Amino acid sequence: MRRVPLLLVTCAALVAACSSSVDSAGSTQPSTSVDDARGGVPPGYPLDVDVAAPLVITALGPDPIPVTGTDGKVHVAYEIEVLNLSPRPATVTALETLAGGPDGKVVASLSKDEVLARTYPLAKFEAEPVTDIPVGRTAVLVLDDVYDTRADVPAEVTHRLTTTYGPSVAQDPSLDARYPDTVTQIGGAITTGTGSPVIIGPPLTGDGWVAANGCCVITSHRGAMMAVGGRINGTERYAVDWMRIDSNSPELSSQRGDGSKNEDYLAYDAPLLAVADGTVVAVVSDKQDEPPHQVNQTLTLDQLGGNYVIIDIGDGNYAFYAHMIPGSASVKIGDRVSRGQVIGNLGNSGNTTEAHLHFHVTRAPVPLSSDNVPYEIDRFAFVGSTATDRLVRGPNAGDRTDQLPLEGDIVNFPALP
Repeated sequence: MRRVPLLLVTCAALVAACSSSVDSAGSTQPSTSVDDARGGVPPGYPLDVDVAAPLVITALGPDPIPVTGTDGKVHVAYEIEVLNLSPRPATVTALETLAGGPDGKVVASLSKDEVLARTYPLAKFEAEPVTDIPVGRTAVLVLDDVYDTRADVPAEVTHRLTTTYGPSVAQDPSLDARYPDTVTQIGGAITTGTGSPVIIGPPLTGDGWVAANGCCVITSHRGAMMAVGGRINGTERYAVDWMRIDSNSPELSSQRGDGSKNEDYLAYDAPLLAVADGTVVAVVSDKQDEPPHQVNQTLTLDQLGGNYVIIDIGDGNYAFYAHMIPGSASVKIGDRVSRGQVIGNLGNSGNTTEAHLHFHVTRAPVPLSSDNVPYEIDRFAFVGSTATDRLVRGPNAGDRTDQLPLEGDIVNFPALP
């Protein structure tokens, strides 16, 4: 939620139980597997010879729903979990996304440096990518495939990973011979979700709003893989930290004065708007604002959002607004709100370094434990994007409908009526 990487939380291994079924005669039979025709050998692996495949590669999270960004492209964001069961540290040096199955067309690829930038540990208290996956440890690869149109998105993809291995940490030298220096594996099958992004109205009003830490590149939001709700969850996959800047200033400043007070920031005290008709299900409004650029290290998990409001916007979706000014919430639990209604004011409470609105949509009325889902804002004006601290206008600046502002985009929202 703040504009620096979030803390990654250590997670426990998840173990799936076996199941069985009973035939008509009452005897117990093993349950049917999709790999029964191959004797349990997954697609992409040979049936005539055993091969070392030390990585266990599995999909995480819900089936990803494609979302259209301001670049006009269709983005599919998801994660795969990689467990290294070899006696040697593993480095993924290449990754290919294959449409349909192991023999499918390559629809996306990552080089070694690109893979490493998207490899996050789950056994260390850090939020930085790692260069290798230690023996017996798990990492998560956060992936974002991009397509020209929704029709181009495959119904299913899998992945081909090329991995190199370092020296064995075991004392048995025979293990080095059993695990080659380089292995190519197939895994991490992903089914594309059949749903659509949630269509919402603007959460703010006025000009000069920057989508900081937005989709679909590596940011502190994208790397926020946390152990919450009994699973590894991409808690902020589509979240945006909405900062406000003076787009007419050469340095695109987000503040007036010396920035020592929250009131110096252009975003501070901005009205927050209900993005849809709905019902308020959670309100916190008694947390203090934090001083700018001073991170409160004592916050518990439930305090990261500071003062916040959650609105049930229907169809199992919940809008989450974080970092509000203390006492500014103008709604209470149970209130019905209308799209565009002011629900409070933007502040600097919680896990934040500077006044901004952390906004995302979830599938349950809790900020981090539930599925984080894509959404599109039904109307705004696209100005351009930030690049090396300067404004790059366009391309195709102007009014947009039903798009998700991407990382670094500058947009103008309609004024209050």
